[in-house]
Amino acid sequence: MSNPTVFSKKHTEVMAQDKRAILEEMNLPPAFVEFVRANMTVIQVAIAGLVIAILAWEGYGKYAAVQRDRCADMLYAAMQADGDQRLGQLKEVAAKYGSRAGGLWGIIEQGHLAFKDGKFQEAATLYESVIGRLSGGSPLLPLIQFNLAQTYENLPDQAAKAKAIYQKLIETQGFAGEGNLGLARIAELEGNLDEARSNYQGYVDRPESKDGPTKEWVKSKLQTLSPKQGK
Repeated sequence: MSNPTVFSKKHTEVMAQDKRAILEEMNLPPAFVEFVRANMTVIQVAIAGLVIAILAWEGYGKYAAVQRDRCADMLYAAMQADGDQRLGQLKEVAAKYGSRAGGLWGIIEQGHLAFKDGKFQEAATLYESVIGRLSGGSPLLPLIQFNLAQTYENLPDQAAKAKAIYQKLIETQGFAGEGNLGLARIAELEGNLDEARSNYQGYVDRPESKDGPTKEWVKSKLQTLSPKQGK
């Protein structure tokens, strides 16, 4: 490396003088000016790091948006497909985007297909895998719990698991009525008619239980299960 020339030395001194002048013209506190002068290199590195972080975050945001759109497109295409092709595409979405909402929905749809085909153990496994990835506050959680409880109802010796989930749903806004109906069905099958009547009545009495075919059916069940007079 060549020795510094008189010109280069003078140039460095002028640059340093200009920096000092700029700091003084900004009317900053003397203590702060001295701190900046003493730590100029560190401050410059920190600023450069901040700029790099901002650019990286913006780049990640664009990447995430592209991935989200691709996931949505794949899920939409899978939902439009039929038969084995639909199942294959749903598996592809789940495998590629399993941690995203679209990927999770791909797994849920596989569970729905398995349930429809009577493959209840497979459906239960798929629903359980989704629940394991959801946070406690996820709006999807009670919906998948409801699907899982229905699946347990159709599996041998799994009524206790179904009842435990329905009991949780009774305490969940928007799913309490479904919890009552699930517990009532199981109780009726097990011959616990008092418990069945209690849960059917619980469904009818809920303010959110609107008049309609389901409510009328439940009322008819209550009449059927009511103790006969004179017996």
